[in-house]
Amino acid sequence: MKNIQIVLVAMAITWMLGCSKTSNSGEAQIRFVNLSPNSTNVDLIGNGALVAGGIAYGSASTYKPISSSNPAITVNTTGVTQPLFSGNLSIKAGMYYSFFVFDSTTKMKVSLVIDDQTAPPAGKANIRFLNFYNGAVAVDVKKGGSTNLFISRTTNDHTVNGDLSKYIAIDPGTFTLSAVVAGSSVVLIQLPSFATVAGKSYTMILRGSSSVTTGTQAITLDAITDK
Repeated sequence: MKNIQIVLVAMAITWMLGCSKTSNSGEAQIRFVNLSPNSTNVDLIGNGALVAGGIAYGSASTYKPISSSNPAITVNTTGVTQPLFSGNLSIKAGMYYSFFVFDSTTKMKVSLVIDDQTAPPAGKANIRFLNFYNGAVAVDVKKGGSTNLFISRTTNDHTVNGDLSKYIAIDPGTFTLSAVVAGSSVVLIQLPSFATVAGKSYTMILRGSSSVTTGTQAITLDAITDK
């Protein structure tokens, strides 16, 4: 078993409290997202019990309840007892989180991100961008090919700067989203028709491996509906 230190997003305590929901159950809600390119289906185990199972690469579970009392977690290949990752989560009751696994299964990394459940401003949609691409390149994310929504984002940079995991409000509609080499017009990958709805929140994810140019492990830009 590899002793891998868990990566947590640093967030201000006041902001964390501001986006929490009242709970007396001692539970948080967690969504498990598999971004490990060479993985098969994986399970998230919390305190010895299955939290989310059979999550394929590029897929996310729904939100699941998990104990907020420093739960011991493991990530296993489905049907295999030897863990790919083990550690403990520092979470708060009533909060919503996304738990990402990324990089290869032999050096699996994780990231725990707070999912703010606050509704977007009236008539707007919320969007954020998280970079889990296994490639040494900074990217800009452009709306409609010209408007920068996110600038010079590097792999897992939200763990260093928690503000990078927060949402921004945009006008809803259907548009193209492109990940380009930062400061250039070189398109790495494009989501040609991304439909957003007022009142909804979305997480854009850049994933894949720079060592693969085709197939499911190649660079991909995805959208997950959060709320």
